[in-house]
Amino acid sequence: MKTLYKISILVLFLISYTSFSQTSEQQKMIDKALKMRDSIMNTPEMKAIMQQTNEIEKESKKKTKTKPIPEAVKNEDKYWKNTLASDNNTILKNWNSGEADLVFNYLYDSRKDKVEIIKVGFIKADGTIELNPTKEVPVLQALNNFKNGNNFFDIHDTNAYKYTNEKTGFKLNSYLLVYQNGRKIGTLTVGNSVKVTQNLLTLGDLYYGDEGYLLSWVYVDEACAIKANENWKGDLSNTGTPLIVETNVTYNLSFKQGWNLVKTEVVGEYKFVDVPEEDRSRYKKHEHTVIPSIPNDATYFFRSVVHY
Repeated sequence: MKTLYKISILVLFLISYTSFSQTSEQQKMIDKALKMRDSIMNTPEMKAIMQQTNEIEKESKKKTKTKPIPEAVKNEDKYWKNTLASDNNTILKNWNSGEADLVFNYLYDSRKDKVEIIKVGFIKADGTIELNPTKEVPVLQALNNFKNGNNFFDIHDTNAYKYTNEKTGFKLNSYLLVYQNGRKIGTLTVGNSVKVTQNLLTLGDLYYGDEGYLLSWVYVDEACAIKANENWKGDLSNTGTPLIVETNVTYNLSFKQGWNLVKTEVVGEYKFVDVPEEDRSRYKKHEHTVIPSIPNDATYFFRSVVHY
């Protein structure tokens, strides 16, 4: 190592010396020193020293501890953001907003910039939910307009719909608005899955395969029916890269005059690995049926809105 040190000093001396113009005698001295350096560097002893030095450096790097890679910060769960849920009953846990009204909206009046509503229930101060829709809905659209206003967008061929009493008045909402002092403070959905109750109301998430059901409230003027059964194969990608799946969608809806309850169930899913979040899964089947009452396993989800 001492020899290596001496050579290093010599090389530094030569570098500094060659930075200036040299006389012929000085150049001879430099040439002689360079020959000495080359001769020493090529000796077996020097080669052994250099090899030993390299091995020491490698071992030193192995022993050096690297800082651990920090774990990725978990993104906020969008399904539970600003969301409260009931627990095996009709009481919202952690509800502290006081009394509020549950309303069914049936029309947006653009002239007044106002949403027209009727009251269908309320939330008590302790979070207990009471639902009892009895009032008539004053403004409706024809049942056969459903093919143009189906918010689930799961029937691709509108000729698949078959109607009975197709001109009767009809209105469907898959959520209820929550009002307090005449102001909207949130929405209420009912189902057995927090994911499904949001996916089926979010345009970009309609095709996800998370299983479960969502309930919808329907009002009709007269007894009527919607039937449809469609097997479809096509692209259900949200990213531009094709994602070909096969789906089956059935509508078996026979309504009595007045208020009705529809269950929309996601049955079966296609799971995909190594794909973007927005293409993580796709549904296999949607089943739409009329049910007599809210199922015992249903959960109430209140999603608050942020006012600025």
